[in-house]
Amino acid sequence: MSDTNSVTSKLNVFMWSTYDIANTVFSMGIVSMTVLQYGTLLGMLNGFDYSLSYLLASMAIAISTLIVAITIPVMGTIADNNGKGKSGTILFGSLTILFTGIVFLLNNIFIALFCFITANIFYQWGNLFYDTMIPRICEDKDKGWVSAVGVALGYFGSFFAVIFNFAAIAFFTEAVDLPDNIGAIAPEQYETAIGVPKSEWIGHLNEMWLLCAFGFLLIALPFLLTRERVGKNRLAEVGLRALLGSAISETAETAKEVWNYKDMRWFVLGWFFAVDVVQTVINIMKPAAVEGFGMDETTATILLLVGVVFAVLLTGIAGPIADRKGPKFLAKIVGVVWLVALAIPIFADSFDEAASANLPVFLKILPNFTVFLMAILVGFGMGSIWVVQRTMTIELAPPEKIGQYFGFSKLAGKGSSAFGILIFGGVISFFASAQGFGSNALAYKIGIFVLLVLFLIGFSFFMLIKDRHQEYVAGKRAPFNE
Repeated sequence: MSDTNSVTSKLNVFMWSTYDIANTVFSMGIVSMTVLQYGTLLGMLNGFDYSLSYLLASMAIAISTLIVAITIPVMGTIADNNGKGKSGTILFGSLTILFTGIVFLLNNIFIALFCFITANIFYQWGNLFYDTMIPRICEDKDKGWVSAVGVALGYFGSFFAVIFNFAAIAFFTEAVDLPDNIGAIAPEQYETAIGVPKSEWIGHLNEMWLLCAFGFLLIALPFLLTRERVGKNRLAEVGLRALLGSAISETAETAKEVWNYKDMRWFVLGWFFAVDVVQTVINIMKPAAVEGFGMDETTATILLLVGVVFAVLLTGIAGPIADRKGPKFLAKIVGVVWLVALAIPIFADSFDEAASANLPVFLKILPNFTVFLMAILVGFGMGSIWVVQRTMTIELAPPEKIGQYFGFSKLAGKGSSAFGILIFGGVISFFASAQGFGSNALAYKIGIFVLLVLFLIGFSFFMLIKDRHQEYVAGKRAPFNE
């Protein structure tokens, strides 16, 4: 795409979106469906108890997220000065694929989790470069539509992840279902309590790493044909070392600028809490279905599939809403959807009769099938909240600092997510093994209640942001007059 071409090419947008589809294979297939359950079982297989194993797997997610949080603003500055986002997306996407595939070959919990940490860092860096391509592949008036197209098509990657999961279950040994009281059982009694030989515990989860790596690679190939408008490449002019030095100083200046810019400050604070919840839900979806609500692997996968289907069907309407009414209006809708979605599993009954019998009456007033309604709401909310982040950041950011502002919104999100998964992991570890509780079903309900409170705090900050959409549509650009 030449510098003079300002027309949005639908074919080019589709080529760009294939990376969204591909990286969602990693997000859904590994982060949502595999790593927490795999890490927990691998830890138990290596001699750790359930609570510590769950916490170690949670820490792997948290550590990778924290590293991303620390580095993402500087990476955003590099993306701004690179002149294009495609090369960085390809580099970090390739490294994600490599380290994901390596895990398939390993069964040591620390090495495997190290490879996951590395893959997840590269995955997030690649997404940053990918996001900064939006203004370079479309007209300003189409940015909401392009964002929504990328998110909506991206969820087709979830279909592939679900297919890989069904295939792994069909052709390999299915991973074990843990009893609801596993936290109260001593490690030496695990094999008797679970009733399955240790060699079969991890089952199909091991093959998921290899399937998702190949899926990511193959689906992303059309992205190589994407054309983008090329900006000034300071990286080539001054070199990486000099650019990193200036990036750090620019990042510090941008941090002050963001904090003094009220609208962006409220957005960053709101995003800190809101995306904490979203990322934690992404991380726990399948473990919550299997361990928290007593579903078998197939039913849990169907639950995820319901969420994915409605993400594809409903996320597409988020872009036009953001383009016409503005990102704050969309944020109000998405906020209400998330609050309802989080309330449902707190009061829904378990699919496991033994676990249900141990739940207080007020925590099972809704029939268990209402969690499928939750999946529908989460499908819309999960896709649409990324449209809010992309469009609001673009509207609030000065044109020359879009990458840096994306970096700071991601810094807020990743920083909170690192602590969010640790808090959630701590809640599960404690209440699953605490004297008088000893129930995964109750532990997950308490953890989800914590998430609801955090999202409500974030939603309150979003409501403090002034609606700048009409000014943006009229041609004004940040910084706006207070």
